[in-house]
Amino acid sequence: MKRRVGVLLLAVSACVGVQAQPPEAGTPMPGCSWARLKADAGWDIGGWGYADVEKQHRIDEDTVFNIASVSKQFTALAVMLLVRDGKLDLDAPLARYLPRLPGDLGRPALRQVLRHTGGLPDYMDPLIEADRLDEAVTVSETFEVLAQDPQLLFEPGSRFEYSNTGYFLLAQVVEAVSGKSLASFSRQHIFEPLGMRHTHIVDRYPSGIVELARGYTMKDGKISTSESSWEQTGDGQVHTSAGDMLRWLRHMAADTSLRTPSGERVPGVLSMLTDGQEPHLEDEGGSYYYGIEALRLGDTQAWAHGGGWAGYRSFLAYAPQTRQGVAIMCNITGLNLRAMAERMLSAPGASPQPIP
Repeated sequence: MKRRVGVLLLAVSACVGVQAQPPEAGTPMPGCSWARLKADAGWDIGGWGYADVEKQHRIDEDTVFNIASVSKQFTALAVMLLVRDGKLDLDAPLARYLPRLPGDLGRPALRQVLRHTGGLPDYMDPLIEADRLDEAVTVSETFEVLAQDPQLLFEPGSRFEYSNTGYFLLAQVVEAVSGKSLASFSRQHIFEPLGMRHTHIVDRYPSGIVELARGYTMKDGKISTSESSWEQTGDGQVHTSAGDMLRWLRHMAADTSLRTPSGERVPGVLSMLTDGQEPHLEDEGGSYYYGIEALRLGDTQAWAHGGGWAGYRSFLAYAPQTRQGVAIMCNITGLNLRAMAERMLSAPGASPQPIP
């Protein structure tokens, strides 16, 4: 299946903003949108394929994709803005802000939750095992799942284990202390100040996003829709475009400063997410900071994150030493976006061809 996807999507435009025609006439295919920030402050952006295969709406730089776990860096940024405002303490336990958490779930400190060392159990597996993947799942239902077995997997701080539950709970912390949903808080204090007008956090369905790409998977050579209406935020649910991802990469390069809800000017966005560190590889989990991690992409060390949910895949990377960055978003599964990003960073003039 992956090999077939790679062949069908091989025709990719190397020109800025130009659409590539589907390789087989009369066979509309999903595709990808991408943005690349170059070392000389130049950039290029483009896409190929269809946002909606049935309606034959083409993908362009304003097409909106669900970026799944790439969302975590924006959740972390919301938390850090509240930390800078004195509303949150990174070393305080979750229970200080979410006292209703059952069992041991309130024990991990916010810093441990941000860095995936809190030992929190996964909320997704029980829902998937109950065949809820294609059904709507609310925040209340998610808390009910966690309450069924509210035990930690390990002592907080003792090791790394990636946790969607942790970032879901961080979204609830933001709401508890700010009085606003993560969607509303992020729109007011992150997306609007940064000029990211095509970026939204979706916490209700239907989303109402006109430019939204449908999600797809391929099986036995046939394309079928693959979408989800889960309403949890924090661990995912940011929906954005290549144009806005280019803006985000530029803000990372400039280390753009934001204001907290109280109006205080704070350190730049990249500095807050990385604690002012350069990307360097440590032991397991030691390279993950606040919603973003250090990865080696070929000869480049970058801050990066990938995401995948239903029929959507995404990857974002920024290399501060070379001031290069790349963001790729697809509405089809079966592509190796990390390998695609590595190629785009190693050869800034190269076409972002799909890699199965």
